[in-house]
Amino acid sequence: MRPNSRKPLDEHRGITMAAGLAERGQQVKIKHSRHSKFRLAEAREALHIVYALADEFSTAVRELCRVEVTERQWHAFLDAHAPMPRERGRSRTMAESKRDALAKLWNHDLRVAPWRGTAWGVVQAVNTFTHHEQNVRGVERAERNMLRAVTGGIDDLDRGTLCTLAAVLDQPLAIAV
Repeated sequence: MRPNSRKPLDEHRGITMAAGLAERGQQVKIKHSRHSKFRLAEAREALHIVYALADEFSTAVRELCRVEVTERQWHAFLDAHAPMPRERGRSRTMAESKRDALAKLWNHDLRVAPWRGTAWGVVQAVNTFTHHEQNVRGVERAERNMLRAVTGGIDDLDRGTLCTLAAVLDQPLAIAV
């Protein structure tokens, strides 16, 4: 993946930090001077890091796309990720709403549906829900998403999603996030 390529990938650290770094807008300006050779070496190193992260990201996505998730496994994932309380009430309504939103993303949303039936699709569904659908209290959605990116909350979300999915699939998912 090249820095100027645009892929429909979610923006978060860990698996997707490379995608964020690969977005347009990453610039290095070096004023021509007698010391600019040193700055060019810094820029080359930064560019190397961006390409390395992009390659790691591409590899992780490719590996997750190779892991099949059947409809039965998807529903088992939903049971584990958003368990349905037996008693009627607020917690059951919230669980139903979350499961409905995840199912809608899984089946119809262009940010998720192209990867339906894969582990990457599961990661995309949970991330898209968390970033764009989940209720936000106390701050603006964009602020909450940026804070999660900086503090590692998105990494935790990815690890939790993959850990839950690995348990459902009864197989390790050796993807570094």
